[in-house]
Amino acid sequence: MSSTILEIETDVLVVGSGAAALRAILDADNGGVEVLVVIKGEFRKSGATFHSVAEVGAFNVPDNAGHTGDDPDVFLDDILTAGQGMADPKLSRILANEAEEALRYLESYGVYFERKDDDYLVFQACFSSRPRSHVIKDHFKPIVKALGTEASRRGIKVLDNLMITNLIVRDGECLGAYAIDAKGEPVVIRAKSTILTTGGASQLFATNLYPSDITGDGYAMAHRAGVHLANMEFMQAGISIVSPFINLFGNYLWDAHPNLTDRDGLPFVSDYLPEGLGLDAVIEEKQRHFPFSSSDISKYVEISVQKAINAGRAADEGGVFLDFLDTDFDRILSDQGRSIARMWPTTYDWYRERGVDLYKEKVQIACSAHAINGGILIDENAQSSVIGLFAAGEVAAGPHGADRLGGNMAMTCQVFGGRAGRAAAERAREMGHPTVSDIYQEEQAFLDVFRGTGSAKLGNLRGELQQSANRHLLIIRNEQGLEKLSDRCGELRAELNGNTAIEGASALREAIELSNLLDVCDMMILAASARTESRGSHYREDHPETDPAQNTSIILDRSAPAGHFRLSLGDR
Repeated sequence: MSSTILEIETDVLVVGSGAAALRAILDADNGGVEVLVVIKGEFRKSGATFHSVAEVGAFNVPDNAGHTGDDPDVFLDDILTAGQGMADPKLSRILANEAEEALRYLESYGVYFERKDDDYLVFQACFSSRPRSHVIKDHFKPIVKALGTEASRRGIKVLDNLMITNLIVRDGECLGAYAIDAKGEPVVIRAKSTILTTGGASQLFATNLYPSDITGDGYAMAHRAGVHLANMEFMQAGISIVSPFINLFGNYLWDAHPNLTDRDGLPFVSDYLPEGLGLDAVIEEKQRHFPFSSSDISKYVEISVQKAINAGRAADEGGVFLDFLDTDFDRILSDQGRSIARMWPTTYDWYRERGVDLYKEKVQIACSAHAINGGILIDENAQSSVIGLFAAGEVAAGPHGADRLGGNMAMTCQVFGGRAGRAAAERAREMGHPTVSDIYQEEQAFLDVFRGTGSAKLGNLRGELQQSANRHLLIIRNEQGLEKLSDRCGELRAELNGNTAIEGASALREAIELSNLLDVCDMMILAASARTESRGSHYREDHPETDPAQNTSIILDRSAPAGHFRLSLGDR
């Protein structure tokens, strides 16, 4: 570590700059405290919220815009039903009650929600019983633009290209964080309150819907600091376009019953269906939700796609083919009560602008990692098990469970981002600046691990991890595959720590990101191995049924003196 270490003091440290971060920033600033935003990318131009992977963004609000009798109680029931015992009812109730206020908040800063006639345009998204997903064009970029513009207008301090590496925790209290700057030099940030909004870890997988910088940093540093994490086995994955571009494949599009064929033009889904189960029934069920779920027969879409790819039936670009060449669109689009009829004009135009005519051309699809439903376990104020550490957005667990309603994540970012900002500001107003002894030694030991001088390449190691995770953790899990992946993680960590030439700041950052991905992979393997059943987004091929005896969350707690983890199965 350098002899000269930059030290910074602030009231509230916000790590990240997506939708949850921006709401937390503004609400903390409203609390009259000093706010510092730190991101390893560029403010308002990096992270998952800025990274569009769909033609529209969905934002759930139970305001009955679809005129189907929706209200917060119906919404809450949908959340808990999808969660299958893994969602915290208290946090879920907060979401249901505060969703409409979150929409009004965004509208007050200029975010436009699409209209149809005299009301909002809504559609029925994944796992919902009512059409409540309000539509934002260009995915969620408008949220980043609106709230980011307001943060800049207020002059809130931002440090770009600064990677938070670890949390500073003493006696169960978070007192700030360590970081490295763009030159790889160490930085210490002392903060009265810290808010993590670092997103997920979908870069663990070779096919994913996230930008390259979403590498599980928040999960990994929280775990190293002894923070409790929950539900890490529940990760959303689903069908996405992988060529000629990457894009989420909307669940309403299955209503058109597309053709699925392998690299040789042969239909393949029926090859992997149980005897007596028809393809049409599987496709019909798939309309209910984008993500893979073991809870219904739609699971065989993703299972068949993944098995076909694993068997070498993919095209050179890595996917199998999908097309609508046999679809009777005149009949389908004439019924305005169907979600595809309402959404098709926007979807078709979006694809057409990117060079694909969905009426005439094939695209390639694969199973892609999306959002993790688990993460840092939070309370109603978005505070973790470590005092002074708050979390919001995908990095946080609690309001989601085994499955998550489509359109809930963006709304959750607003609700709990706001709660985190307000609670963090309140804590900061009540305390003085923390003093920490032995501030550098622990971080020095962490960074010293990345001092290899061998010939292994970081990019190659990351690619090997992603391919192995795709095969054994993305969709199809079983004991043998999880053990193979665990062994591979150990081998890759040994390569990273002892046989990799790490020279310069960018290589150091890549090495820490890879280490974080390995940590997250270990956590997900442990949770997936412990849950010997199938439930929602977690599918064990060797335990395909749901076990009522496992109707509780798995808590990862590193505080046990023996072993890398301790599992707590019981009440949160």
